[in-house]
Amino acid sequence: MKPAKLLVWAVVSSVLALSLSAQEVAAAKVADAFAPVATSSPKPQPEVADGPFQHKFFDRQQLLALYAHSGMRVVDTVKTCRELSDGGREDWIPTQSCGGIAAWQVGSVGLALAIGWMFHKHGNHRLERITPWVGTGASAAGWTKSVFNIR
Repeated sequence: MKPAKLLVWAVVSSVLALSLSAQEVAAAKVADAFAPVATSSPKPQPEVADGPFQHKFFDRQQLLALYAHSGMRVVDTVKTCRELSDGGREDWIPTQSCGGIAAWQVGSVGLALAIGWMFHKHGNHRLERITPWVGTGASAAGWTKSVFNIR
């Protein structure tokens, strides 16, 4: 049970750190908006190309998907660790230890973020939005398999 609590703590603290960093960026924007403007020699502003609207990677929609994905991974990890401690067997992940399961799940969230970031940087915003939900679906399938003992 102790590794499960450690995993929950790690996931929750990383999600809180991500949301805090997103709030710091928003606070900096607000502070810049109210900063006094120098009237002596204004800097020339670079022209912005008329292209598609560019959003930040960690916007509200992405954070919601990240929270859902992380939450489902935590629920699946706790259920799987309990099954393993009661003599069960994990079929989908190549380890039979709670620590290995937790590492696999944290790595899965990180992998989904990395793939989404790659899609974001290359302009594939639809795929960027879908990526965490695919991971959430995979974890929900694993949790369903554990709950209903599907072989």
